[in-house]
Amino acid sequence: MHHKILLSSIFVLVTILQCKSTPSETAVFNLPSQVSFQLKLTNIPKEMNGESISFSYTFYLCPDHKAKDCYSPILENQYELGKIKSNFASLKLNQSLPKEWTHLAIRIRGIEKIQGKFSPGHNPYWYSPEEIHKLGPNITKEFRFVSQENKIPNRIQETIAKTFAPILVFHKDKKHLPSNIEKYSKFFANKEYPLPEKDLRRKTIGQKTWNYVDFPDFLPTQNPTHLYYHVRYAETTVSGTQYTALPGFRDNTNYWYEVGNGDMVVSYYIWYDWNEGPTKFGNVHQGDLESYALLISKNGKPKRILLTGHNHILLDTDFRNINSVNNHPILYVAKGNMGADGGNPTSAYGGYTVKLNAGNFLFNYISDPWDVFPTFDPKESILIVPTDLSDKELTSVKIGPGTLNPKGKTQQINHDSNELSHDEIANGQLNQTPTQFVDARRMVKQRIEKLVMWEEPGWVNQTSVEDPDGHHRVEPTLSSFFQFQGRLGKHPRTVLKIGELKQYGESPENAPFKTNIEQHYTFERPQSDRNHTDRDGNYGPKFYGDDSTPQK
Repeated sequence: MHHKILLSSIFVLVTILQCKSTPSETAVFNLPSQVSFQLKLTNIPKEMNGESISFSYTFYLCPDHKAKDCYSPILENQYELGKIKSNFASLKLNQSLPKEWTHLAIRIRGIEKIQGKFSPGHNPYWYSPEEIHKLGPNITKEFRFVSQENKIPNRIQETIAKTFAPILVFHKDKKHLPSNIEKYSKFFANKEYPLPEKDLRRKTIGQKTWNYVDFPDFLPTQNPTHLYYHVRYAETTVSGTQYTALPGFRDNTNYWYEVGNGDMVVSYYIWYDWNEGPTKFGNVHQGDLESYALLISKNGKPKRILLTGHNHILLDTDFRNINSVNNHPILYVAKGNMGADGGNPTSAYGGYTVKLNAGNFLFNYISDPWDVFPTFDPKESILIVPTDLSDKELTSVKIGPGTLNPKGKTQQINHDSNELSHDEIANGQLNQTPTQFVDARRMVKQRIEKLVMWEEPGWVNQTSVEDPDGHHRVEPTLSSFFQFQGRLGKHPRTVLKIGELKQYGESPENAPFKTNIEQHYTFERPQSDRNHTDRDGNYGPKFYGDDSTPQK
């Protein structure tokens, strides 16, 4: 171990020396002392008529994002545009450049009235010294407002959501099953909590508190499963995701859709009233919002699936690499170690375990958190299935690759169980997952009672402008939920209670406003092969399928 420590020390020393000897970005480019900016606002919504608008210019010197003073501006200027009188406005100004800087943010101010309804594109818009060098001393920047209404008609969204709703597999003794959030509709009273000192929002926008709701502990006798979904075009952009932007400036209320090649993403959100964590020592918190997403072609064919959990993208793979019945993906929900009910992560495969990292060796030794995924076994597991899935479709459910490629497969019959076992080579890797066919009719515990379409938060119950259905009506029991920015549950921050020998984790951020990469319904999408490895184990593919793997 001593040689590893020595190598690490040398690496740190070299890194420090490199950082100290690296010149600032501005030293590389011969920049002008000032730049003339022609700023244009086009397609301004009528709601902005009479509103006063200004532009702010903020320069940062931040070669290292983790540096203490990185987010302290070195120069700030604000320029008044005046009141909006039409759908077009412009301002020309000369801006002096500091001698040394790494990031410039130009922000439109005064557009709060249409926040979440109309997007001007990236706001702030970021420039680097390299871009200024390429563009020269005269720069024209257009901010064109576009409606954030979903251009996909409701009937298409509903059809897609129904077609790809999941078959969920649980351990038969799973305590907390998916339910619904509408039962809490009368308790959406906003509360605030102090943000952790390390939260970037303190530095980027000066925000010191954030929101949460404290739901009552009651659980009704009838607690049906509702599945929440959002369908959008795959080509979606969120403000603050420019490669030139400083981390922490992502604005989850400012996004815009583009049709692109017509591919769509359907995201599903599964609500649990409680998360009891992957170990008896906790990470307990009220509320849990787990998700998965599918990439769908413009013709309605599934292309890829993405699953998230534990603030990670657990799996992104070809839809043919998982099991499905008539397009309904079979997904497995984990329990925890030591009899814990689990953190509810979702996997496309069953019958395996991942040991999680609790933070350090001592916590790993004491708490030893696991994700234990159930098997597709009538004796050990239960199902929650879509309403339209028939008993006939559940009579013989394929579990495993079941590929038909004769070059990569040898078959043998297990005479004791009449199961077909495959050893298959696919994509250059060896598949040793046996394929079996299971009568799942008696496994059904309950059905998904309702599919709930997620309206764009800024447009809830607002008058339509470009929506193809001509309205944004939302049920009263859902409107507060769809619009709420904050954490859904009574545990806004992680707390370790020594007396209880238990850790309480964080209740989940509401899906449209998540601040990490996981689950945000306009930011992430299935796009490339990736998976997550934890302390011991991996959530990646357990087999590779082909066109014959999905069960029709």
